[in-house]
Amino acid sequence: MFKRHVSRAVFALAVVALLGAAIYGQFSHGLSGFEPFLPDSVPGAVTFNALRSSGGTVLFVARDADGQDLSYVTAAEGPGYGGPMTVLVNWTLDGVITGVTVPEHHEDIPWWRALEQRGFFQQYNGRGFIEPLRLNEDIDAATGSTVSSNGVAVGVRAGRGVLASHLGQPFTGPGDPIQFGTPEIAVIAGILSVVLLRTIPLFRRLTWARGTMLAYSLVVFGIWLSVPLSLTNIAAWLVGYAPPVETFIMIYIIVFGILGLAVVLGKNFYCFWLCPYVAVQELIHSIFRVRIQPDVKWFKFLRNARYLLLFIALFLVLALKNPSVSVFEPWNVLFSLKGTADQWVLMIFALGAAIFIYDFWCHYLCPIGAVMDIILRVRRGVIELWHKNNKSAASHDAPRTSS
Repeated sequence: MFKRHVSRAVFALAVVALLGAAIYGQFSHGLSGFEPFLPDSVPGAVTFNALRSSGGTVLFVARDADGQDLSYVTAAEGPGYGGPMTVLVNWTLDGVITGVTVPEHHEDIPWWRALEQRGFFQQYNGRGFIEPLRLNEDIDAATGSTVSSNGVAVGVRAGRGVLASHLGQPFTGPGDPIQFGTPEIAVIAGILSVVLLRTIPLFRRLTWARGTMLAYSLVVFGIWLSVPLSLTNIAAWLVGYAPPVETFIMIYIIVFGILGLAVVLGKNFYCFWLCPYVAVQELIHSIFRVRIQPDVKWFKFLRNARYLLLFIALFLVLALKNPSVSVFEPWNVLFSLKGTADQWVLMIFALGAAIFIYDFWCHYLCPIGAVMDIILRVRRGVIELWHKNNKSAASHDAPRTSS
């Protein structure tokens, strides 16, 4: 009983600390404005005057020392993997793009460099404001950096909309369709398969089911799509950076599908069944056949490290209002083969430890595992409280008989 009260007290203090970090982040990291980035966007410009704004997107006119109009500049925010990015677009006075720059972003450097090295930004040059500028149709996304590519595209189109209205020709072309195809179907099929295998008694007795699903997750979620459930996906919503559903419906399927099923059905359908990193760890462990099992007391102690890492990551995300600080999971480097030096070191360490300790990352360090455990524990607590209150109410309402 004492341990339960201590656990609840620690959980309550952690929640209070996270709420405090969120409040601090909202007030200390609000929008600083686009003006500081403008001087470097148009050579020769002396002044930038705001002409029009809509939904946070601002249209500026750049003027020289004589007061002559040089060009238009639109400034907007696009949704990146690690949070919002500032997207500046230079336009001629008749609405043709001459340059796209992103002076501020929170993307991982290896993925961002892919955009620069593959000439992603140059594709916009020479395109007019009347063009759709849709990603994967008019503009090619940089392979492996789809999220960052989309963030830039959203910022460019937001600026195009404000400029078109200013020029008296509001854009009426096609918008972005919801991208739902084979990848999304494959993800849904994987999730539903695990639900059936773990809830229907007949399927639960199949000994090969888990191995089959892990192989499926390795091929589909890992190698093909590289979309395992990540803490960054969850953290982005916590600070209000929701990705556009039109181009990232898969993220919605994975995050809300897996977390929602845990809330509704009370089971973790992802960890040890659909996580591709689990498949890699167990494959390595089975190849080397080394068995080291920590003492039970040490196992319980070390297992709590996941919660500490989760708390630190979320605290920094909320305080800095930057989801990218939560990017430390090794699967990101493993399946993309891109990452910073520290991310490579962590991945090698985690895989090396998996040789000796079964599912090392999952048991001791995985923040997603901690999130799933917290969801299930809170769910059980709410149900227990609900039953307790109902039982108490029924006892109170029961008719009393005199002796």
